Amino acid sequence: GGPPMDGLYTSESNNGLAFHNSYAEKWAKVNRDAIREAGRDGDGFFIVNSAYNSTAKHAGCTSLGDYVTNFHHDNGGILRSILNGIVNGGFSGLTHGHCAINLAVPRQLKSSLGSAIDSKSREMICRWMEMTAFTTLFRTHDGECGMNDSNGGKGTLCAYEDEVVMKQLTRWSHVYVALSEYRLQLLNEASFKGYPVVRHPILHFPNDGRFNGSCLTKEKKKKDGGGDGGGDCGVSSFMLGDLVYVVPVVKSGVVKRKVYLPEGAWIHLWTGEQVAGPHNIGKTIEVLAPLGEPPVFIRDCEIMHQFVAILKQKRIINTYKMKKSSTTGNKSSLFSSFRKKS
Repeated sequence: GGPPMDGLYTSESNNGLAFHNSYAEKWAKVNRDAIREAGRDGDGFFIVNSAYNSTAKHAGCTSLGDYVTNFHHDNGGILRSILNGIVNGGFSGLTHGHCAINLAVPRQLKSSLGSAIDSKSREMICRWMEMTAFTTLFRTHDGECGMNDSNGGKGTLCAYEDEVVMKQLTRWSHVYVALSEYRLQLLNEASFKGYPVVRHPILHFPNDGRFNGSCLTKEKKKKDGGGDGGGDCGVSSFMLGDLVYVVPVVKSGVVKRKVYLPEGAWIHLWTGEQVAGPHNIGKTIEVLAPLGEPPVFIRDCEIMHQFVAILKQKRIINTYKMKKSSTTGNKSSLFSSFRKKS
């Protein structure tokens, strides 16, 4: 995309090269003006894939574009780069950042079954959904799904035909919808205050050495393998507003992981267990993180209680598992009010 290099331009640019960067903000403004002129400014939005200077003033949602669905030989860099793009965009005023989940799997990664996607691609798509459900916009992207290659065959496989992926898509759609009321509050904050919906933890914990880097040494970074346990200046975790803390699983084969919990009381979403009390000043715990239950922690407040109640109604949260804790063994729970009355 972008302007032709050999085009004729007026205004501040006289060639395509000079106009290349500012094209992104001009394109965003054109779309915003069109929505306003149509009288749809309150219920319409658009998505842009590039930004420059004042793009944030005009843009609706910003998208990071297409990423390859591939956990093969991946150390977590693909999903982590998506997360970095979203939180870094938030620092730049791009408050509605997200990344669509690519459901097109390269055919060379196919499983031995021939037409089915391979297990690692399936796992990555599911982990991608887990992370994206806690961002501004939850959507999928066909990419080049099912397109023919140069030999006349299908160059990619489509994850829409995979039963596991479809079940997870249903699950995380419910989670995303259950956060609607809370997300609306965050969207209002983004509009009137400029706060990003998805936030780097440093915005809420500026003095925490785990996020500002002051407590990390080169030796520790090397020992921790880049901080995948939650200590790499927050690149492996993010906040949805100030009430939800997410540590997405970005690598293949993970069933449990160590996570760092910043200051204050936190409740493990899937078990209802209080894993950190009000006097917590920052600690590391180990939690189970099977597919479908990434490490997610919430504050004890009414709007989060409503969120949990919806998830239980939709059978997204297993009530039996909440009673039988799967984290540290602490039986304390702040969700007792949600237990079924006899």
